Amino acid sequence: EGEFQKWNGTVWVKDTEAEKLFRIREAEETKNSLMQVASEHIAPLQDAVDLEIATEEENSLLEAWKKYRVLLNRVDTSTAPDIEWPVIPEV
Repeated sequence: EGEFQKWNGTVWVKDTEAEKLFRIREAEETKNSLMQVASEHIAPLQDAVDLEIATEEENSLLEAWKKYRVLLNRVDTSTAPDIEWPVIPEV
């Protein structure tokens, strides 16, 4: 019963170690994907700032996305599945 089972020689038992490793890998993939999304949002906003043509809204968005990326980078995936992910900035 369940996805993570192993035979202990007598009965099938839950393989908690395999499940934990799976959840950690899953969290790492999620984190990497979210980091990529954040970087894709940051790049054009940073360009606008660098070129000194950023609007107030772009400056605010850049700050929000950078803060999000820092908080995301601090996420400890070894605690999966008990992870409190930072909230994605509103676009």
